[in-house]
Amino acid sequence: MRATPGVMMLLAAAAVGVTAQTNSWELSQPGAKLLVGIDVKSLRESAVGQSIRQQMKQTPPSASAVQSPLQGPMQAMALGFLDQVDRVFVSSPANPSAMGAARAKTNPPFLFVVEGRFPTEELKPFLKGAPRRVQDADVYRVTPTDVTTVAFIRGEAGSSTVLLGDEKSVLAAIGRRGASLLPPSALLRRAQALAATHDFWLIADGPLSGFQPSGAAASNPLASQIAAQVKGLDMGLALRDGFQLELSVAAESEAVAAQMTQLLSTQIQLATLPQANRPEAADIARKLHIAAQGNRMQVSLALTKDEFEQQLRTVQAARAQAAASAFPQAAPPAVRPAKPSNPGQITIYGLEGGPRVIQSTH
Repeated sequence: MRATPGVMMLLAAAAVGVTAQTNSWELSQPGAKLLVGIDVKSLRESAVGQSIRQQMKQTPPSASAVQSPLQGPMQAMALGFLDQVDRVFVSSPANPSAMGAARAKTNPPFLFVVEGRFPTEELKPFLKGAPRRVQDADVYRVTPTDVTTVAFIRGEAGSSTVLLGDEKSVLAAIGRRGASLLPPSALLRRAQALAATHDFWLIADGPLSGFQPSGAAASNPLASQIAAQVKGLDMGLALRDGFQLELSVAAESEAVAAQMTQLLSTQIQLATLPQANRPEAADIARKLHIAAQGNRMQVSLALTKDEFEQQLRTVQAARAQAAASAFPQAAPPAVRPAKPSNPGQITIYGLEGGPRVIQSTH
């Protein structure tokens, strides 16, 4: 199921999110094996989020110009869109277990649920045809030949909900709205617990390869091999009072968990080696904890609000320096003395009778 780049850009710009107060839990696919979320509203209103937005607005124009002349307008559009979105929730049951030709070149079913207060007209230019009414939702096809479907649901006091996914997932979610809640699955209970304390969270129950398009060639064989050995993933990120990251990866065995821990530690050391002498990098290295516990790799990092803002300032200063290095200021052209209009002659001004021209002897 493919969405057009324009629709995916707008929805992905808000990331994915949900909180304990969201209405999206009832829309989650009953057999979901992947749940993802970011509470965009919480991020937007947090002290750290406001600091990030302020620093983004204060980014020097030269730093933006290095990457693209469109970066400034695109950044402004992303900020404006994030102002309108509160939460987005994503679920997927993974690819079917069926093998063979019927499974070739298919994507796993998926469902995006975007909650906020944004005009639905902003997405209509990316849609084709007139909508059809399903209960209280306007349902669109992204293209006439694609089963990717978008549904708009207008709520009270200007609130809106957008559903994006394959047609079957979207229509099933519309049917679940307002219905009696079933007892939550173990995966959904874990998601609700993470959502109560984290701004971003991700839970995967099963091999990560199950959430990739079937029949697709592996772009990175090593990454694909590692993903096949991952049996589950829990991740939480909070920016409510600083920066807190927690990651727990379940491997197929204790030996694999130890191998993954060593590999990640080595990769991080290599990545930070050029900045090893910088105090900020050394501080991050001290606070980053990576360890194997049974068949799980555990990763955690906690920074205070001041420490995180200092890291942001360091990154922006490095970008500004890179911009200055990429486009050094051109040296002014050397000033050459003007050549006399009549070589060998001298004109004397201010004499009675007017200027007098005499022949030079040199």
